[in-house]
Amino acid sequence: MTRTTIADVAKAAGVSVSTVSRALRGLDRVNPETRERVEKEANRLHFSFSKSASSLASGKTMRIAVLLPSEISSWFNSHAFEGIYEVMSKADYDVVPYIVWTQEDLDRFFQNLPGNRNVDAIIEASFDFDEAKKRVLGELTIPVVGMNAPSTHGLDAGVAIDDAAAMSAIVRFLKSLGHKTLAYIGQPVNASPFICSDIVREKGFLDAAKECGYGDDDIIIVPSLTHMDVQNEQDIYSGIVAQLLSAPKQPTGICVSVDAAAVPLLKELRRMGWRVPQDVSVVGFDDDPSASIVDMTTMHQNPTEIGRIAARKTLALLAGETLEEPFSVIPTSLVLRSTTERVH
Repeated sequence: MTRTTIADVAKAAGVSVSTVSRALRGLDRVNPETRERVEKEANRLHFSFSKSASSLASGKTMRIAVLLPSEISSWFNSHAFEGIYEVMSKADYDVVPYIVWTQEDLDRFFQNLPGNRNVDAIIEASFDFDEAKKRVLGELTIPVVGMNAPSTHGLDAGVAIDDAAAMSAIVRFLKSLGHKTLAYIGQPVNASPFICSDIVREKGFLDAAKECGYGDDDIIIVPSLTHMDVQNEQDIYSGIVAQLLSAPKQPTGICVSVDAAAVPLLKELRRMGWRVPQDVSVVGFDDDPSASIVDMTTMHQNPTEIGRIAARKTLALLAGETLEEPFSVIPTSLVLRSTTERVH
């Protein structure tokens, strides 16, 4: 079967090849009626205009890079990517994930970045870049948009939750229930050295606890680690529970940095004989599907909507628009379930 060419579409529509090219690439200087006629004939003839040819003509690659730490399958990354793709695909952009596992991967990405003309924009997720990398981003001629980034330096736009405000809400909630001693549990093994949320949430927890009148002896911190020499998950959480049990003042309120860590911790607390919520209240963060399954109180955020907003800002910047609100903060909300109750 003979492949349909742009010349066939031009002949069927009664216009020149150059008019077909402009019409199908969405360029100006094409009469709306002519554009409609060209599109109708192109559809009838099953003609697909080459995106690479269009890119060469327009100077755009029609590709967006999404820089993700460690894995695309994590709850936040996968849902944020879904939101980006939902918006970008409708605008005819390809979305290319760049997964960064190590510092060497990140350094290589930045070394190639200034001379790389393979993407039209970059969207990054939760990276805590050093000053040198922020300068590289700031010198780029393509839009750079952040999601849950700890700093706006080097970014043209961004969207994020307020981790500090969210942690403050959790601490104030636990205080209102009468809890005198609190614990903050970081994600036990943080596979990425780049994700900033754990650090920001821990600081937000400490600041809020002090503002609420908790002393140093009333707060227990179990920080996140980048490596742990244990072979199975139960050993990790058994170790955390052992730290809590051996503390001079055992906590009655526990805040965990992510639901992915809070759920197995909840299981281990109960295995070790702690009644939840009668002996200890537990609050997670994210509201991923596991939180509702175990009926756990948690802080809700919506990564899919974060991805959508980041993509819309990117499209606006690509169109040369000036954003009324370059950097947006979207609200979180505390979801109350059965793992918290008032101290009796």
